Amino acid sequence: MSAMDIIRLNSPGPISDRFLMSRAFVQIIVGPVGSAKTMSALRKLRRIGQMQGGRRDAKGVIRRMARVGVIRETYPNLEKNTLPSWFRIHSQDQGRFTWKAPYTHRLTLILGLDPATGQPNDVCEFEIEFRAIGDRSVEEACRGWEVNAVMIDEADLQPADLLAFLSGRVGRFSALDPSLVVDPTIIMALNAPYIDNWIYPLVYENDFSDLFDQELVDALDGRKLVEVFVQPGGRAPAAENLHNLPKGYYTIQAALNKHRPDYVARMIDNKPVPMQHGQPVYPQFDFERHVRPLEFDPKRMLVIGFDQGLFASAVAGQRTAQGYLRSLREAVSFLEAGKTLRKIGPAAFGQMVRAMMAEHFPDVDPDRVRFVGDPAAWRAKDNEDDERDWIRAFEKALGHKAHKAKTNREALRQEAIWKAQADHEGYAVDPACKHLIRGHLGGYRYRDADMKDGETRGHLEVADTIYTHVCDAEQYLAVEGEHVISDIRGRPRATGRPIVNDSDFDVFSGGY
Repeated sequence: MSAMDIIRLNSPGPISDRFLMSRAFVQIIVGPVGSAKTMSALRKLRRIGQMQGGRRDAKGVIRRMARVGVIRETYPNLEKNTLPSWFRIHSQDQGRFTWKAPYTHRLTLILGLDPATGQPNDVCEFEIEFRAIGDRSVEEACRGWEVNAVMIDEADLQPADLLAFLSGRVGRFSALDPSLVVDPTIIMALNAPYIDNWIYPLVYENDFSDLFDQELVDALDGRKLVEVFVQPGGRAPAAENLHNLPKGYYTIQAALNKHRPDYVARMIDNKPVPMQHGQPVYPQFDFERHVRPLEFDPKRMLVIGFDQGLFASAVAGQRTAQGYLRSLREAVSFLEAGKTLRKIGPAAFGQMVRAMMAEHFPDVDPDRVRFVGDPAAWRAKDNEDDERDWIRAFEKALGHKAHKAKTNREALRQEAIWKAQADHEGYAVDPACKHLIRGHLGGYRYRDADMKDGETRGHLEVADTIYTHVCDAEQYLAVEGEHVISDIRGRPRATGRPIVNDSDFDVFSGGY
């Protein structure tokens, strides 16, 4: 292939297109297998290289220079998975490719032609380097790297400190002039991660608004710090790159991997799942459909459901005028960056819930807030801090009266959530409820039960995980509201006193 050959690549879809045009310092693309996320990331590296500033030589040709990089865990994985995608953009025999680690491909990119002579008038000397971490430390693998942009391929499989280290490596290459460097960038491409993976909070939870002090704003010069692009699942109506895949690509994979629901969820439907995948209690939960910013309605009752004990949790929510469930905020106490719950006594828990109220619902009418919890709490004894009566100690610290939830029956509580999620607009949760969302994604699950053939099956007993308490708390608020329990049980709603027509007008006469 000559340097003058024109390469045309079709678009996988609108999410990929928006990713290609992003100027964020860190750009993350998450998609199912076959969605062209790796190709899109590699194309983005090439695009950033072409954007670097240049100088015009004596012949009037603009000369640019760029160096970008790709990193992943091993060289065999680079050879098997990443390089084939790159060679679809630029074949191995174009330019000069070196198979000595780290692998390097040097190319001359023709960016423009003189309309009068047909000769190149805009040229980029482009270099892409492929590195593997292997058994070295991140610092050893990246030492001395100076690049304009870098791609972390299969980012969820790489060390968590790689992102921080690379932030000091990008934007450092300039063989011409440092002022010609444009948009230093870190690109991360991956399938939907496990919810316990280090990258999950970065993709699905982080709000960077509190990071933007003036110094950072000036440093970014109008760019976003992080921008995330989540492609639709492979079986979703808006799935990307289907026009480049064989017919039935995802349907066949889903059928052959039916015994691996975690694989189907992550690799095909692009949904994060827990590492230990028992059957999720809420299989209908869909992050894209159910998670969105919510507003507190001061005209409607605010209900705070709580689950008592040494790992107490609370969830604040409301029912809309249509009866839809909205979970607004959570109160959960953690150790170790959200991986371990903190033991908490009733007084401390009451203070924590009170602080949540003061921060998020400061002007709530006392007559429009109701605290409901596990009825078993009224029998519970807790010796933390020498407090024997859990509810009394909780109420005293909270400054409000607590009430027994309408039911403690697990089936009814879970059905309240299932029923809400089955309705198109029936359920929504605010992104601030990070722990609750992880529970809905599968952290709140049934126990695995071993079978004689060595396989496992879903067990009707819910596993005791760090997500159980906050999901139980949400269930106690979910069963509040008029007709909720009767609707779940399929009983007719009470209609009140019968209406009696005591006039002499015959409603069946047909007259006017």
